[in-house]
Amino acid sequence: MPAIGTLSQALDNLYTTTWYHQKGSVIDQIFDAAPFWFWLKSKGKLRTEEGGRFITEPLQYAKTDNIKWIGKGSTVPLNDFEFLTISQWQWRYLVASLVRYQVDDQQNRGKMQIINYMNAKQDNVKDALVDEMETMLFGGSGAVTGSGTLETNPRPDGLQVLVPDDPTSAVTVGGIPQNSYSWWQSKALNMTGKSFATYGVSYMRTMINNQSNNRKQDRPDLIMSGQTPYEYYEDTILPAYRISNNKLGDMGFDNIQYKGIPMVWSPTCANTRMYMLNTNYFQFVYDPIMFFDMTEWKTIPNQPGDKAAQIMTACTLLTGRRRVQGVLHTIDTP
Repeated sequence: MPAIGTLSQALDNLYTTTWYHQKGSVIDQIFDAAPFWFWLKSKGKLRTEEGGRFITEPLQYAKTDNIKWIGKGSTVPLNDFEFLTISQWQWRYLVASLVRYQVDDQQNRGKMQIINYMNAKQDNVKDALVDEMETMLFGGSGAVTGSGTLETNPRPDGLQVLVPDDPTSAVTVGGIPQNSYSWWQSKALNMTGKSFATYGVSYMRTMINNQSNNRKQDRPDLIMSGQTPYEYYEDTILPAYRISNNKLGDMGFDNIQYKGIPMVWSPTCANTRMYMLNTNYFQFVYDPIMFFDMTEWKTIPNQPGDKAAQIMTACTLLTGRRRVQGVLHTIDTP
């Protein structure tokens, strides 16, 4: 029988080796578990960036005026033109802890017992990470809105910040004060007192037109809402027109379409909101040196033989073109 110290070291190595062996499939499962993250991943919008104090994203906020119809002998404009600026995003750090108690290690030290026990622990962490990614997505960030610091509100900016109910408020997003620049403001329509069952489709149409200006590149490609607005919209269309997106359907996500745009729902999204997103301008940025990586196992003070390790990720969620993102908010769903 191995000594307790030898057993603990062997289990340290087994846990760590198994996690790194399974990490790729675990990451796939995390990003395939919910519609938004699957959609972003499928469009190649998971981007790596190595280190740095901030993450920067170039933004085009105007169009050149060096364009002119000319005739014989005409001159052409050669003006120096400022059209580019940079948004700046904070690194955020997601941590999941694994804790092992010596008593459990000792009681489950049979080969199959320890493997089953270890897999159960890691599956539990994976499920918790999936839930946290959804919570982050549909939330906000106190650090950005002024109600906290990165230490007290360290989540990445969620949709309530990136596509807020009031895009003209005095909030800084990506290092840019949105109330100072109309080109950095997303779109929003207030549905207070308007029953979604009656007015929902009309507001959806107006929002999409406001976002896209009938231009293909600015058109939303994903609609996300809570369960109730989704079901109201589903009730308005005939069964023969309930077309779904095959890519989402094949992954097991219920979806229908509005004007050819797939629509999905999430239990984490409030029933008072519907987001019309152009995901071509969203990115999930992560540092490959800290992407769901496990730390070494550390002894817990004053708990003999008990150990803890963390699974850590350095990342953020950003958008580089807010004016093509939109939300219907304060939806009335009586």
